[in-house]
Amino acid sequence: MFYESTVTLPMKRLKGLIVLIEKIEPQLTEKNMSDADVLALRLAPDMYPFAKQIQIATDNAKGMVSRMTRTEAPKYEDNESTLGELKARLEKTIAYLETFTPEHFAEADTAEARFPYFPGMKMVGKGYVFTYGIPNFMFHVVTAYSILRNAGFNIGKADFMGGQIEFHPDNA
Repeated sequence: MFYESTVTLPMKRLKGLIVLIEKIEPQLTEKNMSDADVLALRLAPDMYPFAKQIQIATDNAKGMVSRMTRTEAPKYEDNESTLGELKARLEKTIAYLETFTPEHFAEADTAEARFPYFPGMKMVGKGYVFTYGIPNFMFHVVTAYSILRNAGFNIGKADFMGGQIEFHPDNA
């Protein structure tokens, strides 16, 4: 359960973000936009821009798995200035998640998650993953998609899903 929720799910959504970036790249010329323009897009003045949404999504993904396996997450500099660099960050995070196996989560039920913005408080195991980790991760993934959609890029739900739906025939 912990492997699927902190490795499999985030990897699929991060791959979906790569699909979105690859889909919008050819549209930049017709929109007369640069990478810097896209990275600065936001939904509202008090919300983070596109680049920060990707950075936080990747930080959430590596943070969830690291907290539940009691390992140290790699630290990234948050200095991406092109879509290619954001894509590389997503790929690096996916590669990190791929280093984990279900066996790494043997003690996840009691693994603690602590944050400086919740002083004196902790979350544990499933409570952390399902009430904070996944919802926070998904918020930033969906917000990144919404920023691009709001900017008029020709993307849709299928692009957001990134070809990651597991279909099975009825007779199988």
